[in-house]
Amino acid sequence: MQNKQKNLHRCSYEGCTSVFNRPYRLAQHLLVHNNVKAYPCPEKDCTKAYTNKSHLDRHINSVHKVPDNDMLYSCPTCSKRYANRQNLKRHINLHHKLKIPFSCDICKLNFLKKHQLTSHMYEHTGIKSFSCELCLKEFVSLHEKKKHVRSHKTHRCNQCPATFNLWSKYQKHVKNDHLGKEFICNECDRHFKQRSHMVRHVRTHLKIQTRTFPCPYDKCERIYSRNSNLRQHILMKHERITHECQICGAELCTKAKLTMHLKLHSQPVMKSKPPKTKMTGRKERKDLGSLKVSTAHKLAGIPQTYKPEIINVAF
Repeated sequence: MQNKQKNLHRCSYEGCTSVFNRPYRLAQHLLVHNNVKAYPCPEKDCTKAYTNKSHLDRHINSVHKVPDNDMLYSCPTCSKRYANRQNLKRHINLHHKLKIPFSCDICKLNFLKKHQLTSHMYEHTGIKSFSCELCLKEFVSLHEKKKHVRSHKTHRCNQCPATFNLWSKYQKHVKNDHLGKEFICNECDRHFKQRSHMVRHVRTHLKIQTRTFPCPYDKCERIYSRNSNLRQHILMKHERITHECQICGAELCTKAKLTMHLKLHSQPVMKSKPPKTKMTGRKERKDLGSLKVSTAHKLAGIPQTYKPEIINVAF
């Protein structure tokens, strides 16, 4: 007998690949796309609604219906009880269904991965189980081996014979040696490593006059290169619109500066150390009582044979 080909019912929404073998299942699936929840909860003051009757029944049994002790689903491991089979299954998968396939035969410790057990065995045998295939150097853990293997990897420059053991050094070499002459000024043939530097240099050849923004108030000669700076100047100096600190009364020109200023109040006050004196342990001068020579005499090469006296002159 030939197998009858099943009639498949596909979802017509773009991007949805769901296929059903019953038309009522497709109709139920379309409710999800249309956001139609045809099964509201009949309990009073409950606004829950579902697209599937089985979901509604599960909601009623777990939230509104008080089951008998015989109907409770109890966990066989910890005896915790649930109102339905789905919640019990979720609990077992999360808390009790943990597979630990690798166990140490000596101390009975369990490990999720084989290389973790292999690294642990070094504590019992003293043998390093991981070795580098290139230099045969041995390591305790797989992480240490992988970190060491990266030191053997080289990065060859595709524009010159240079090789590097670190990717960062290779990138620095390409930037400095091969990309350094990429931006060339057509006027003076000057080379630049970055495009922004060349653009700034080209402006010197074009002799573009920079636009300035003078202050419009009388007797104010301030000039700014940006209009935003001019607006800030007008608000602060002429219109006296400032942001005042409620703690110390300081006036700041912008809200951002006020925020930075408030952080200074929240920081702990650093106590300055008192100056040391002879009473608190200050050391004696090493040149105490010796002849002092001024710097001017040293530079002039004149030996000083007397100690200058300090004369107080009253004006």
